[in-house]
Amino acid sequence: MKKILLCLLFATTSVLAQKVHLPHEVEKAAEPAGGMQFLNQFINSNLQIPFKSAVKGINQKVFIKGIVEPDGHMSQIEVTKGIDSLCNVEAVRVMNLFKAWKPATIGDQKVRQAVYYPISFVAPAMAGFDSTKFELVDYFDEKFEPTLDPAKYEFRRIQPLDNRGFIKANVVYEQREGKKWRMLGEAGFVRKQISYKVPFSTVKGDSMVAYSISARDANLASHATEAIFQTNGQLLSYTEFGLNNKISLNKEFDLNGMVRAQQLYTDTLITDVTWYENGQMKEHKASPVMQPGGRGEPLFLNFWTADGKQWVKDGHGYWRAKSEMPGGEEIYEGGQVAEGVKNGKWVGKLADSTLYYEEVYNMGVMETGYSMINGEKKAYSRPMISPAFKGGVTEMYKFLAMNIRYPINAARRGVSGKILLSFVVCEDGSVCDYKVESGQGFGLDDEALRVVKLMNGRWEPGVSRGQKVRVKYNLPVNFQLAGGR
Repeated sequence: MKKILLCLLFATTSVLAQKVHLPHEVEKAAEPAGGMQFLNQFINSNLQIPFKSAVKGINQKVFIKGIVEPDGHMSQIEVTKGIDSLCNVEAVRVMNLFKAWKPATIGDQKVRQAVYYPISFVAPAMAGFDSTKFELVDYFDEKFEPTLDPAKYEFRRIQPLDNRGFIKANVVYEQREGKKWRMLGEAGFVRKQISYKVPFSTVKGDSMVAYSISARDANLASHATEAIFQTNGQLLSYTEFGLNNKISLNKEFDLNGMVRAQQLYTDTLITDVTWYENGQMKEHKASPVMQPGGRGEPLFLNFWTADGKQWVKDGHGYWRAKSEMPGGEEIYEGGQVAEGVKNGKWVGKLADSTLYYEEVYNMGVMETGYSMINGEKKAYSRPMISPAFKGGVTEMYKFLAMNIRYPINAARRGVSGKILLSFVVCEDGSVCDYKVESGQGFGLDDEALRVVKLMNGRWEPGVSRGQKVRVKYNLPVNFQLAGGR
């Protein structure tokens, strides 16, 4: 009799596990770990609306059906109502990436459950797209401000695109002369093979062959979306630029095509979000944009474990992170946060659990700190000291003012604005790797770069936990005509 009961129990359990239940048939329905908002954010960040579907504008939904399995992944994903073949394939691709589901349960048993979900495809029409030449043409007025009014057209930018919407040739700038257009300048398109560090790999130094695309001018300012691809065409990195060639959005993908890190830039704030490999959101931080250039200390806002448990909520809790030492060796660190800032003891350890640093904070202010460098204990008062122009910020801007010569071409046209440059201050205080991050053209970029190069040898290096290090420095250079325009 016991054998019969055991067989019946096993058979019942097996049938229960194999059956695909509808939401109303389970005690607790399947849901994304952490809540539905996490799935929505994941889809918004990962969805790549096909260019051919988006170019005329789109505002439709693809309806997806799938089965959430007991192990938390979704199987048998299919389209129940679609838009077109390209959008349908993309909707299925994105849903296949997300594996952070809490399965449905009946009693104490995890069961299979059917899930239905709509994925929205929304994109405005590209008014300046020329479908015959497959080019995106943007128009600007005499002050180089974007305009849709033909009567105000003074300049235009022409971006030749491939069938995915990425740049494929030189970006050309033209100026109107009567009914004709005269070439003003161009940003050279470059497609090159590179060695790329495998994103989010657990193997130190692991790299792969990839290729990058860009369109930059002589000062290395970017004039089109930049991207890095695997050799099979799958995205690894994606950077968008807004007005004045300033970065607005950056995404980094893993080898499966999932977005694992995203940075959103505004004039005042940089928002960072990261994800685990199963699609569960990991970190949410925000850093103020600092002047001159760069970012300030981050606010630690939210942190989740891979199974959706929230350790830090609205700036309160225990934070964990992985970062790098100046030499590239990984360190694992963690500590308490309150109101978004470090509070209490923070400890950083190497992969073998060797102590690298220990710091004590009081509401964001470090009270004590020491690091272990080559077995030597070294105390410091600040975890990071940024590079500094000798004499301070006032002397730096005095130096710029004394050496800058306003370009004649820009002055005649009344062109003014801010140029954002970047460079690296080395351990010995020398400067290299100059780049125009966002420019204005008309000779302003060249002049800003010329003067900043004169600063070589006038810097104090940055210091990280008691050790001199190379640091990238961002510097805005303002050009303003007397009286303004």
